[in-house]
Amino acid sequence: MSEKKHSVVVMKFGGSCLQDAKSFEQTTHNINLYKQNNKIIIVASAIKGITDKLINFYHRSCDEQPECESILEDLFITHQSVIKEIINDKKPEYKYAIDFLQNNMEELTQLGRVIGLIRPSVDIQDIIVSYGEKLSTFIVTQYLNSIGYKSEFVSSDEIIRTDDNFGRALPILDETELLVRDRVGPILESSDNIIVCVTGFYGSTKDKKITTLGRGGSDLTAAIMAYCFQPTYNCKVIYWKDVNGFLNADPRIAHKTALLKNISYLEAKELAFFGSKVLHPVCLDVNEKREIPSEIRPFEDPESNEFTIITKEIVKDDKIIKAITSIQKISMVTIASGTMVSLPGTVSKLFSLLGDNNVNIIFISQSSSENNITFGIDYEDAMKVSFLLRNSSLFGKQWFNIKIDHEISLIAVIGAGMLHTPGVAGKIFSTLGENNVNVMAIAQGSSELNITIIIERKDCTKAINVLYDAFVNNS
Repeated sequence: MSEKKHSVVVMKFGGSCLQDAKSFEQTTHNINLYKQNNKIIIVASAIKGITDKLINFYHRSCDEQPECESILEDLFITHQSVIKEIINDKKPEYKYAIDFLQNNMEELTQLGRVIGLIRPSVDIQDIIVSYGEKLSTFIVTQYLNSIGYKSEFVSSDEIIRTDDNFGRALPILDETELLVRDRVGPILESSDNIIVCVTGFYGSTKDKKITTLGRGGSDLTAAIMAYCFQPTYNCKVIYWKDVNGFLNADPRIAHKTALLKNISYLEAKELAFFGSKVLHPVCLDVNEKREIPSEIRPFEDPESNEFTIITKEIVKDDKIIKAITSIQKISMVTIASGTMVSLPGTVSKLFSLLGDNNVNIIFISQSSSENNITFGIDYEDAMKVSFLLRNSSLFGKQWFNIKIDHEISLIAVIGAGMLHTPGVAGKIFSTLGENNVNVMAIAQGSSELNITIIIERKDCTKAINVLYDAFVNNS
């Protein structure tokens, strides 16, 4: 594979794409649009709702509750119904799929019994949750084979090497690339035009323990597959979604929104980090590393011209600001003390304390006098952070004043047009001030692609709409 002889299209299908005969037919149609001139890799999520049921099964098993059996029965019936609906029971693939389902249900039953005997742990939970993708992807593989395609099932624990941060593991890309090329490369190189079906959402550690990749894990799997083959193929990733792509504001909050048809990875990562759930920032980061073009397309309207293309290129147009997004519910922590100036390493100790306890910091703002630092955290982490700080041998002492505000929202104003454009911040703050929105804290990264504003939650909807009208609507 020394030359770029072919193109590879990696397609990610979410759980809502794999529910019934109609959705599987749509999946096939979408594949056919690209199959003739490209090698195809499919990455599948669990069938809609299955991951939540598996998590419930894990927790019920930990407590040795009798509902476990009924949850497994429900899981079996759901997958069996899909198999019966999409695969002709006279075909050998029907038996392969049913046998695989039964074997995996038996494994889950045994795991449930084991949990009751050992201490519950996140690594056991990851094993259980991974069954959703394993089952759905095997069913997709057999469905394609049953209707005349050639496809091969690949379980991602064989090819995606991760760290041991169970529940939200990160891929070790250099090791993964070697494994992917060794296992999947020969399939792509074969003349049989085989569709490779890879399980999304999970991988494994060096010692073969199953790990899951966290929210957006199947999107990340698709990005990893393209990353591994980009040096020798022309790769593209298509994320089939229920939406057309990234919008320039949250339609649940903003009175007006529009589709962002072209956006850079840098801008998309800002959008993803600050509230948009369309793609995960880590997924975008992997695609960016090797400049792999990505598309977010509507699953049920695959030939529509209304979709988002994400590339490395930062397109500057007449719109200074491309998007306004938000995280409506956060908590803001302020630590103030005149002693911070004379205590070197205070910030380092603070972030180490939070990082060691898996607390994610959303934004940071520090005064130049160094006598206070303000940072944002997930609302759900507020109680934990309060306990950690007040019981800390450093921050719990009397000369540190700790304040936590809970009725807080974060607004992110995003756009490459802000680069080297004077007066943007001033206009933002004057717009908010004229509409009686009080700014409690601000933060801006060195990229100048984003200005983060912290306000009271009651003002969030108003703030987004007045900023949208001032910058996006009138651009």
